Amino acid sequence: MREIRTDVLVIGSGGAALRAALEAQEGGAEVTVVIKGEFRRSGATFHSVAEVGAFNVPDGAGDPDDGPDAFLKDILAAGQGMSDPRLSAILADEAEAALRYLEGYGVHFERTCEREGAPYLTFQACFSSRPRSHVIKDHFKPIVKALGSEATRRGLSALDRLMIKDLIVRDGECLGAVAVDARGELVVIRAKATILTTGGASQLFRTNLYPSDITGDGYAMAHRAGAHLVNMEFMQAGVSIIDPFVNLFGNYLWDARPNLSDRDGRPFLSDYLPEGLSIAAVIAEKQRHFPFSSSDISRFIEISIQKAINEGRGTDKGGLWLDFIHDDLDSILQDQSRSVARMWPLTYDWYKERGTDLSKDKVEITCSAHAINGGLRIDQDAQSNIRGLFAAGEVAAGPHGADRLGGNMSVTCQVFGGRAGRAAAARARAIDHRMIADPLEGHDALPSGPAAGATQDLAVLRQRLQIAANRHLLILRDEQGLLAFREECAALRQELDETARIETPADVVQALELGNLIAVGELMALAALARPESRGSHYREDCPARDPAFAQNILLDRHAEHGFFRARLGDL
Repeated sequence: MREIRTDVLVIGSGGAALRAALEAQEGGAEVTVVIKGEFRRSGATFHSVAEVGAFNVPDGAGDPDDGPDAFLKDILAAGQGMSDPRLSAILADEAEAALRYLEGYGVHFERTCEREGAPYLTFQACFSSRPRSHVIKDHFKPIVKALGSEATRRGLSALDRLMIKDLIVRDGECLGAVAVDARGELVVIRAKATILTTGGASQLFRTNLYPSDITGDGYAMAHRAGAHLVNMEFMQAGVSIIDPFVNLFGNYLWDARPNLSDRDGRPFLSDYLPEGLSIAAVIAEKQRHFPFSSSDISRFIEISIQKAINEGRGTDKGGLWLDFIHDDLDSILQDQSRSVARMWPLTYDWYKERGTDLSKDKVEITCSAHAINGGLRIDQDAQSNIRGLFAAGEVAAGPHGADRLGGNMSVTCQVFGGRAGRAAAARARAIDHRMIADPLEGHDALPSGPAAGATQDLAVLRQRLQIAANRHLLILRDEQGLLAFREECAALRQELDETARIETPADVVQALELGNLIAVGELMALAALARPESRGSHYREDCPARDPAFAQNILLDRHAEHGFFRARLGDL
């Protein structure tokens, strides 16, 4: 089989990957970037699902009293004891430097006006106590364009259409990876250091805000290799638009007091609220954060939407109706002290360009999966418990916890992407390539459908998994549903192995992706079962209260007796 040698292997091509690759190259390492899609045009960072991207920087632009200490306090408060305070502190301290780095390569952050030296435009994003979210128009695509252009200018080696199947690990050390090329043939990539930047796993869910290639590959291959995963029960899910286009529904828009109704035009929120709780109070609380959280009464927005859809009150497209058609809209938008008033012109124009007038038209909404808060447990250099295996971006855990500040993931990609790149380059300078007698030892063969009985379509199997995840893992969780979901995962895995129709190299990639999604779904359900309480983004209907007895992290470890153990990240 073909073999490639490099100092540093970067798996992925989003914001974290590009930052890591550039930093590793600056550190003197030979760098190879491998992407199962197209370099500079794939991954979650490139996939715009909102009119703006938020980038948190505590530089005082939105509040002169803001600073790294106030930022860290917000991160830890949202984390509810589940974030690693050491990594959170690094994020708070290095956020401003990350913004300067991006500006140096041409990323434009919006200003309050066109005047030279005008202040940055900021708003108060999810779970933040202050307006520190700096605005990038067109979500985070400008980051990929800027850093990708620099990578191309430097002649950085990038290999498209090459899917990493598994990591090569010997004696607790990562020595590279095994990949599958576009012809369906195996390729061995030997590396002194490997950086995972494969993003999350939101394609596990039927409704999600991610591109089709975000299939949990990094989580699955790292877990198989013996890496520890943590906080996998915590994820961001929230209200999104599904028609006339797919888009994240910004938290500040709730301050404009939208109306919600079912397929027949009937208001539905009041049908699912506890007695004594008003619609106005719930919507007012929802403006604090986009993602679902069990921590406050805004949870009844997503709970009501999910229950209404489950009970058949959704439209033919599976959504519910939302509009801003009411008499108070103009007065709300005239108050420049409100984030929605400052952000409305940009948001309104962005929607109008796509054929929707937010002041007149209804849109369809649902609950959609977004980012996973958990991932590989890493140290301050972004290295996992496997030597030579680093992780950055959404695939890594630590800076975030039960809830995550909106605008923090983009910063995390830059801060820990940079740290991973520098540490990987230092490791590559210090060691030589190890000999590998058989790089495929201990690895499963490529998936292939049997000639007879190969009746199952891979797309149908994936859809079944997504439907089950939406029902039992997205917003509403309980023990019975989580166990049913794991049973469905087991059945799907058996069908994938025994009766899936795999005929082409593209089918091989889809089968590998489906296997990874099943594995990640099982891991998320295991973590959710191991936390019989509600905390932040993890909500158990059968255990709706937060329980101090579970103020520890759940670390998924394939070598542990039950597949997991509990510990505090700050103590490890």
